[in-house]
Amino acid sequence: LKARPTATMMPSAMPAPPEQPAVLDPLRVMRLGSASLERLAREPEKTGRVHSVFERAINVLWRDGHLLTLHGPGPLAAPFAVALERLPTRGSVAPGMSIESWNFDWRDAERVALEMPDGPLGFAADALPERAGAQALRSPAGARARQALARGIAAGDARALADAACALIGFGEGLTPAGDDCVLGALAAVHRLAPGWLAAHTGQRDRLAEAARTRTTDLARDFLLEALDGRFAEPVLAILTALSDDLVGDAARRVLAMGASSGADTLCGIRLGCRALEARVARR
Repeated sequence: LKARPTATMMPSAMPAPPEQPAVLDPLRVMRLGSASLERLAREPEKTGRVHSVFERAINVLWRDGHLLTLHGPGPLAAPFAVALERLPTRGSVAPGMSIESWNFDWRDAERVALEMPDGPLGFAADALPERAGAQALRSPAGARARQALARGIAAGDARALADAACALIGFGEGLTPAGDDCVLGALAAVHRLAPGWLAAHTGQRDRLAEAARTRTTDLARDFLLEALDGRFAEPVLAILTALSDDLVGDAARRVLAMGASSGADTLCGIRLGCRALEARVARR
């Protein structure tokens, strides 16, 4: 989840936080993914901590070492997002602050399936709008990496895909670098149109997972690891499962509104992946 305002973030190495005088009101959960619900309930004796705070989202480093993104009502903006009835009031949450399972009330929450269903596209790939994204992806190095990614997917060459994706992971600036967003979009197309292909090449999949763990930001890492497992934010799912050109245009416009350039960069990857997989089918 990329946001324009500068975040307050927890340093990577910080001493034990001081006691927090503030007490959070119960965080009433409206919607969350099934995997996130399992994470909330697991190991209740351990503690999570606030990682970063934005105007419209709070990232929590949960006790399993991965993030939960808390935001207000609406579509889940990450596969690890938790939509609350309302966010805590400004100033009541700060980086380093402890958050426990009992802070959440998920008894009446809607459980959402965030796994990408496989199936054909219900729209023409060319119906996806093109919008200039981050400068990094439009640079000569970014263009070469994108072209290599498309060639690997079109050829059904998992090693070539992994080579290009590893070159893009961590490439660019922001909470989710532009290259990561592009790779995420391409993975969404792969899970929709070529289910099981990447999973069948465990060595290449493991290369991508290792790159996600070591080369990029905490937020981008978790987006990519979830994508490798086939889970995506609801706006991304809405694009790949759209049933007509008109509907995919509406879904794409909602994704384009995400962050400064994250939406455009993710859409770039989706379009790249869809076109490459269509080319693969056409050559058979």
